[in-house]
Amino acid sequence: MLDFIKIIEEFGNMTAFKSLAGKDSFELSYNEYLKEVSFCAYNLNRTFGDLRGRHIGLLCESNIDYTIIMLALVFSRAVVIPINSYESTDNISHIINDSETEAIIIDKEYQEKISIDVPQYNKATLLVHSNLMTLTDFSEDEADNPLFIIYTSGTTSLSKGVVLTVANQFGVKKQIINSDFMGGPDALPGMKIYNNFPFYHVAGIVALLGSLECGCTLYLSANPKNILFDLDGESIDVGFATPAVLKLWKKAIKRGNTSRLGGLNLVATAGAKIDRETVDAFLNNGIRFCQFYGMTETGGNVTCNFDIGNHIESVGLPIPGVNLFIQDEEICISGQQIMQGYYNNYKETDKCLRGGVIHTGDLGYIDQDGYVYITGRKKNLIILSSGENVSPEELEKMLYKCDSIVECKVYESIDRIVAGVFAPKEYHEDIREYVSDLNKTLPLYKRIHNIEFTTEEFEKTASGKIKRH
Repeated sequence: MLDFIKIIEEFGNMTAFKSLAGKDSFELSYNEYLKEVSFCAYNLNRTFGDLRGRHIGLLCESNIDYTIIMLALVFSRAVVIPINSYESTDNISHIINDSETEAIIIDKEYQEKISIDVPQYNKATLLVHSNLMTLTDFSEDEADNPLFIIYTSGTTSLSKGVVLTVANQFGVKKQIINSDFMGGPDALPGMKIYNNFPFYHVAGIVALLGSLECGCTLYLSANPKNILFDLDGESIDVGFATPAVLKLWKKAIKRGNTSRLGGLNLVATAGAKIDRETVDAFLNNGIRFCQFYGMTETGGNVTCNFDIGNHIESVGLPIPGVNLFIQDEEICISGQQIMQGYYNNYKETDKCLRGGVIHTGDLGYIDQDGYVYITGRKKNLIILSSGENVSPEELEKMLYKCDSIVECKVYESIDRIVAGVFAPKEYHEDIREYVSDLNKTLPLYKRIHNIEFTTEEFEKTASGKIKRH
C-alpha cells in the first residue's frame, strides 16, 4: 500500500491548503494539517471508541474541515459514508438505511435533512484541539478492507452504495496531473490547484488525495457562491472545476473578466461532455484544457485528455494501471482501483461487475491512437416497437447545435421520440423551426415528434448530468 502519511509528512512546512474567504482566508502547512487530522482522530476515538469497520456518515459543508474529519475517520479505520448535502430528505434516509450507517457527523444547518432516528454529532465538537492520535498507514493485509461507501446519484432510480476499498484509494498514487504536460514530476510539489468538486463526490476525494500525494497546495472556496470572486488576485496553476462552474468561467472570459480566474494555466473537468465552444474559450485565452472520464464504480478517473484541442470529442487516454477495452460496443474497465461492489446489492453488482471487469454501460470506441470516445449510454437506448434503436445522446448532440436551447433531453413517449427543452419562451418558435429542419435530415424512426418546453432547468445529479426519469 501507498505510505500516504509518510509521503505527506515529508512536505513539512510546505502549504497544503488555502481557504479562500476574503479577509478571513487562511493557510495550513502539511505539518499543521496532519496535526489537525490527529486532533480530530483522537476526538473521534474518544467519542465513538474503536472505529475499525464502523459505518460513519458525513453530512457537512464541503471545505477544509470536511477533509480533516474524513481523513481522521479513514485513518481510524472507519468506513466513511459521504452524503451529498443536496440530496432530498428521502434519498438521505435511503442512504442511511441502505449503508447501515450507525452515526452521522453533521453541520448544524443540515440537521433538518435527517428524518430518521440516527445518532448525530456536531462536527465542531470533533475539531477541538485536545490530544494527538498517531496516524498510521495501511498495510497490505488491509488492502481489501472497505474504506468508503459512496452513493451514486444515478440518472435513474435510487442511488446505490459503491464500496471502495483501501487498495482502490491507496494502492498506487493518483493520476490527476500529467507531470510531463506540466513540466515534469519536479513541477508538481508546490503547484497551486483550485478544486471545486465536492468531497462527497469521488472526483473530490481523488482531487484531495492526489493533490496531497504530490505536495500540491489545494485552494478551496469557503463559500462556493463566491467562486467568481475568490480567485481574483490569486495565482493558480490548475483549476479542477465542475461543468456548472465552467459555464460561469466561460461567461467571465467572454465578458473580458479573465483575471477572475486567478491566472489559471490549466483547467480540468469531468462528469459531463464539454462542447467545442467552451474548450475554445479557454484555449484561445491561453488556458490549457483537460477532461477526465471515470465513475464512482471505477474509483475515480480512468482516462484523461490533455490534448483536447486535437481530440475534442475524446475523453482521452487510459491512465497507467487501467485496462480499458470495448466489448460489444460497451466500454469495460479492470484494474486495482475498481469497486468491490454495491453494498448489500448483489443483483446490481452482478450486472455491473463480472469477472473483475466493470461494464460501464457507456457505449464507445477507441481510435487508432488509443483515444477513447463515448457515443451514448447502453441503458438509455430507446427501443421502438419497430425494433429500431435510437440513442438519445445522438439526438441531443444535434439539438445542442441550436444556440437557443439551454438544456435538452430526449426520451420515448407512446412509441415516439420526444425532446424536453429548457429555453426562454421567446426562443420557442425558433427551436420549433430548427427541429422541423432537423427532422428532414433524419430517418423516420429518429424524427422528433413532439417538443415539451420547460421554463426551469432539468434536475441534475451531483456531477451535473441531467437526470433521466
